[in-house]
Amino acid sequence: MAAISSRSPKRRLPGRRYRRSIAFGCPHHGTEATMMTMRSFGSFFEGRAFRIATAFAVQIMGVGLSFLFSILLARLIGVAGVGLYFLAITVVDIGATISRLGLENAGLRFASIAYSRGDRGTLAALYRRSMGLALAAGIVLALPVWLIVSHLPLGGDRAAELRAELPLLVFALAPFALLIIQAEFLKGIGASSIGTFAHAVVPPLLLLAGSIALWLLEAATLHSIFVTYVVVAVVAMVHAVAVWSWRLPGIWREPGAFDTRRLLRTSMPVLLVTSMNLVMGWTDILVLGIWADAKEVGIYGISMRIALLTAFVLGAINVVVAPQFAALHAEANVAALRRLAQQSAFWTSVVAAPALLVLVLVPDLILQLFGPQFKEGAWALRILALGQFVNLATGPVGTLLLMTGHEKLMRNNVAASAALNLLGNLILVPSYGAVGAAASTALSLAFMNVVSWIMVRKKLHINILDYAALRTPPCASR
Repeated sequence: MAAISSRSPKRRLPGRRYRRSIAFGCPHHGTEATMMTMRSFGSFFEGRAFRIATAFAVQIMGVGLSFLFSILLARLIGVAGVGLYFLAITVVDIGATISRLGLENAGLRFASIAYSRGDRGTLAALYRRSMGLALAAGIVLALPVWLIVSHLPLGGDRAAELRAELPLLVFALAPFALLIIQAEFLKGIGASSIGTFAHAVVPPLLLLAGSIALWLLEAATLHSIFVTYVVVAVVAMVHAVAVWSWRLPGIWREPGAFDTRRLLRTSMPVLLVTSMNLVMGWTDILVLGIWADAKEVGIYGISMRIALLTAFVLGAINVVVAPQFAALHAEANVAALRRLAQQSAFWTSVVAAPALLVLVLVPDLILQLFGPQFKEGAWALRILALGQFVNLATGPVGTLLLMTGHEKLMRNNVAASAALNLLGNLILVPSYGAVGAAASTALSLAFMNVVSWIMVRKKLHINILDYAALRTPPCASR
């Protein structure tokens, strides 16, 4: 079995330090038990402190750049232009998600296991197969996406302007699909921060730089913004692939095999999950795009993006723990898996709570940064923030189910939640506009996370919200 290249980081089995702390930390005397109890919360960071800090730094950088880009975009093309932009990237997101075929999560899962075992051949074959399938799907789907969306009444009185940009935008489908898959493979080999940087920082950084250049050249139009968007998709994808080749030199040529049917059997249920997540995330924008004008879509889109900024905490922790969930479950280490999940939920809630409180109490202060017209989205932002509170309080329940082989359960849950969101938007948006969209989205998001929490309790026997268990020594909870 070939060893991982010496240029890659020293191979470390995910969770090893955690398990070592359990093996060496099981107290046999009262004093030792007391000391272990005092260190219980801090043990979450043992062996992960640098990775978590780096992941948070990268996530914050990406969030900050996206925030600055959104402010600049609003100033350059106005409220209605922002609405058309959000509708356009929704179309790209839908096409790119389908093009990925669920391979981002399946790739992360199998890559984590192969890398932890030092199986470079299997890792190489898995990578080639995943990227090839996604590229082919992205090319094939470009034309159907263009034709279907061209017949949807999106954008109100500016629908023709949006339709004219679709032939350009479909060129971003395959690059964005490959970018996400490549980022997940980087996370699977232990380069979590690099993978996150590739998809969470590089695109908004390039978009911000391109928009500033257009502003300085006085050439900022909706069309030039979309051209920049497509160029950024290609450049970000090429950058991520180059980083992968640098981390694992010669990985493209490494001999190995991976069963395509096994890969697709795992990825297709995940595709349904991610597709339904897409429905969850973008139904409100699409329904608003049909029933409301571009201005209201722009105001709501900014409110939605601000509320989603708080989710970076969960994203940063997921980056670190998702591969460890897969590895610990493969080793049948239930005690370590339970404790890691509970600690993740606890710290997610603690870190995100202050930001959510600000969004609920003073949303106007944040929205006015984008322009005075955006303050109309205050109530929508409050409602969306409450939905994110439930999402963050329940922790990484969705990731835990996906990384432990419960893709089909998660698929069914997300499908039910997406259907609930679609129905709610169709009922509420015609009468209540953006506030109705926010209410439907927040309630369906809360429903999905509560059901996921119940599934984790029943299938994995883990109460992720049992924070009291963290006060006991790790060996006592086994």
